[in-house]
Amino acid sequence: MRRITRDIVSYYYEVTDPPRLDVPPGETVIFETWDARAGALLDRPPGVPFELPLPTPGRGNPLTGPLAVRGAEPGDALVVRIDRIECLSPGWCGGHAHVGPFPEGRVPRPVGRVCPIEGGFVRYSEGVLLPVEPMVGCIGTAVPGDAPQAGIPGRHGGNLDHPVIAEGTTVMLPVFSENALLYVGDVHATQGDGELSGVGVEIPAEVTVKVDLWKGARLRWPWAMTQDAVMVMTAHLEFERAREEAVEEMLQVLETQLGLEPGDAIALISVAGNLRIGQAFGAMEVTLRLEMPRSLGIVPA
Repeated sequence: MRRITRDIVSYYYEVTDPPRLDVPPGETVIFETWDARAGALLDRPPGVPFELPLPTPGRGNPLTGPLAVRGAEPGDALVVRIDRIECLSPGWCGGHAHVGPFPEGRVPRPVGRVCPIEGGFVRYSEGVLLPVEPMVGCIGTAVPGDAPQAGIPGRHGGNLDHPVIAEGTTVMLPVFSENALLYVGDVHATQGDGELSGVGVEIPAEVTVKVDLWKGARLRWPWAMTQDAVMVMTAHLEFERAREEAVEEMLQVLETQLGLEPGDAIALISVAGNLRIGQAFGAMEVTLRLEMPRSLGIVPA
């Protein structure tokens, strides 16, 4: 199995980073990833609250990559099937005091915890066990020019933080540069919709993916498919704008592929679709996903 190690990381979805590995479409690759602070907090004793230090600006969510996929060109989509996520215990979680969906002063001090994994559970504390439900927080392609920082979501993918980006999910990412240049990072052992502290259970991991190409896809946003759902994923600083983008993308698919007029299409979205939140803790872009049943037979567009 081809492997990209975590000894070299990037903090941008950058086209100028030399590829760590160059593969043809159809290849399976393991990405070794760091937690969101590159191991700096993992030496604390498990289960004991500690004062969570502020993140270093521009140094959060280290990315492994890039992976070059031969033949990828701007306008294509990179098709990434997530086959396996192996979490490497321990991880950590926390709540900041300087930012979050609460009034200033409501959280008097930032608190973190190191959380080991034991028997398929995250041990948050002596009395609190949470099922391990691993997901990939950051997955994106390189962007020419002003490259997005690792923690920023957008049309390239990036820091989407959707729990559904898990084993068995296929993610389709717009390609903006030659060979696509895929980056992966920020695995969470578990995370709730909204990620309301801005932190999941951040953990080092090994992520096994199969990469393929969809030539000429012309996707405007990332899409994903699970066994049951097909979804578009959008992001914006304003919830209303992210929602508008998601609805517009799905409207176009239903109009084109099912032949529905706009009023009929939004009615179907309302009765069969689910609008879910990836992250909405208040310091950056909200990420949304609009899910529709795969039984409708629609595909990303």
